[in-house]
Order: sequence, then C-alpha cells, then structure tokens
Amino acid sequence: MNFETSVIHLAEKPYIDNIWGDVVKSIHLTSTYQLQDLEPMGHFYQRYDNQTREALEKKLAYSEKANYCLVFSSGMAAITSVIFSIITLNCRIVAFDDLYSVTRKIFNQVLPKYNIIVDYIDFTSDFEISKDVSLVWLESPTNPMMKMIDVKKVVKKIKESNPRTVVVFDNTFLSPYFYNPLDDGVDIVVHSATKYINGHSDCMAGAVMLNNQQLFEKIKEYRNNFGNALSPFDSYLVLRGLKTLHLRMQKHQENCIKVIEYLKTKSFVSKILHPSLCEKDNISANVRGFGGTVSFLVDFTPSQIRHFISNLKVINHAVSLGGVESLICVPHFSTHKGIEGIPYNLIRLSVGIENVNDIIDDLEQAFVKVNSVKV
Repeated sequence: MNFETSVIHLAEKPYIDNIWGDVVKSIHLTSTYQLQDLEPMGHFYQRYDNQTREALEKKLAYSEKANYCLVFSSGMAAITSVIFSIITLNCRIVAFDDLYSVTRKIFNQVLPKYNIIVDYIDFTSDFEISKDVSLVWLESPTNPMMKMIDVKKVVKKIKESNPRTVVVFDNTFLSPYFYNPLDDGVDIVVHSATKYINGHSDCMAGAVMLNNQQLFEKIKEYRNNFGNALSPFDSYLVLRGLKTLHLRMQKHQENCIKVIEYLKTKSFVSKILHPSLCEKDNISANVRGFGGTVSFLVDFTPSQIRHFISNLKVINHAVSLGGVESLICVPHFSTHKGIEGIPYNLIRLSVGIENVNDIIDDLEQAFVKVNSVKV
C-alpha cells in the first residue's frame, strides 16, 4: 500500500480488526483484561499492551518502513527510553551540536551522574569519531538552526568506525511522509508525535521506530517498567491526525515556501534557515520534502522583537510546532533558554495550513508596527 492509503486503512478493517464493523478504531479504555489461565496470555494490563495503541504502532511502523514501533506519552518519554535502554556506565556518546534543547539537557545534566560525557560534533563538516562510541544522536533538520546533513554519508562513516555504534535519528521536523531515515542506515528513529504526526496541538505523544528486534524488546521493557506508554485516548487522537499527515505536510510546505519568499523581501531579515535553502550536498537523496518550519534572524532589538510578536493577530505566540495553526516563538527566550549558540534574534515559525495570504498579511502588519524599522 502507498503511504496515503496505509495511514487510513491499516489496522482499521471492519469485521477483520473488530467484530462490529467499525470503520474507525475503537478507544479501548480498560486498564486490565480478564485472564484465561493462571499465567497471562496476550493482553493483560494496559501499561503493557492496548488495542488502540497497537493500531497506531502498526500504522507508524509501516509509514516509517520499520518492523517495529512503540508509542509513548511524549516525545521526551520516547527519547529517554531509547537513551536509557542503550547506555551503560562510562559509555561514550556523540551528538549533533544543534539539538532539541531538552534532549541536550538529558545529555548535559542527567548522564554525567552515570559518568557519561557527551561530545558534540558539527556533522555538516568533516568529522572523526572514536571506535568506542556507543551511541550517536542525530537530527536533520536540527532544532532550531535547521542544519541539514546527508544522513547516509554520516551513518556510513560512523559504522565504518564501529558497526556496533547505535545511531538514533530524531525525524520530528520532516515526518515519515517526507523522510524515512532507516533507508539511510539509521538504527532507531524517534519522533515527537505531538508535532506533525498528530498535527492538531491537542495531545502529547512520542514514537520510536526500528528494525532490530533485540533493541525493540529492550526499549519496550523500559516502557513497560517506566510506565510511559501512550494512553488509549491519545493513541486515538494520533491515529486520527496521522490519516491526514500527507495532506497537511504538503500544505505546510507549500505555505512555508511562500512565507520564505516573502521574508526574502525584508531587508531586516538577515538570514533565513530552511532545508530548501541548504546546500544539496548536505541533504540525503531520500529526502522527499522540507517541511513547514522556518527559522530566521531579524535585525531587531529584544524590545522590537517583543513588539513584533505582541502585534501578531493570526499567528499564535507559542512553543511547539507542526499543528494546523501557525505558531511562532523566540527560542533564545523559550524553548532553548540557556542553550549556547542560539541568537536572541532568531525567530522560529511553524507555518500552519491557514490561507497563506492571511499568514503573510499578519507578518506584514506586525512588522509595520515595529516603528523603528522601515518596511
């Protein structure tokens, strides 16, 4: 099945996946299941398994071209479960030098307690990696500087140094519709499904997709023991959102490209950061699209930025991204507060699926109100 068909129909066949003819997967809310014998066989407790959650995992695995999928109560629940299922005392980790801020906080504030130090590398440049590295953590595009890498080349070099090094890739920004990192040799893919996969800013979720059964069982054991599996109701919400991912991603990107063309006309926009503007050598041949999130730097003071943000009427000033509504934030003061290298004048805009003229008109009227800037 093609992507568009699979995310609608997989694991939701009337009279096959249910006995009542439902065309939509039911929300199975039970916390426990009646046992058929002394020892549990199959479903026996919601923290371990649930029918609604399993339907979502089946769809996501297929969409990411993976054999296995696990969904979690948030993106960070997915990320931390992966990390703690792989690390050992005194092991070595390497990560991209631009990462989601909370992933970086885990690396910088939690792992040192286990005598684990994380080295950061700019994978857009030539790099060397030690043979004793246990885990490499990648994003592309990165959050929020939108760096891109040719993942296949990077993974090849890592695996040449040590085939046992586990490479994890955060695919939140492009989604399974635009990119499947497993095709480029990545071992584990993680998502904040809160973002594009759900797409409606109404629940939190995380996902892990992979092909290695041993790693899958390790990560599932951590999920079972930590108790951070996705709830049945939130699984239902993500199932619903996933069905329109292909439509939304196309519209997000279409609108984003038009917003970028608008931003190029503004003299006070000193730099625009988006995968479509990156050098082709730094983009995997398997990337099919560039997403709907753009970062840009403005020649504004903090007070001018505050004035600009406060005058937006359509675009919401909020953290997160990937929802149907446009969201804007200033990472230096919010999502990446305290993280080195994030300029105060960097603005991140998650372009929604509204009429693009309304988005551009909103930016324009807010820019005009920054009195000291000529537009």
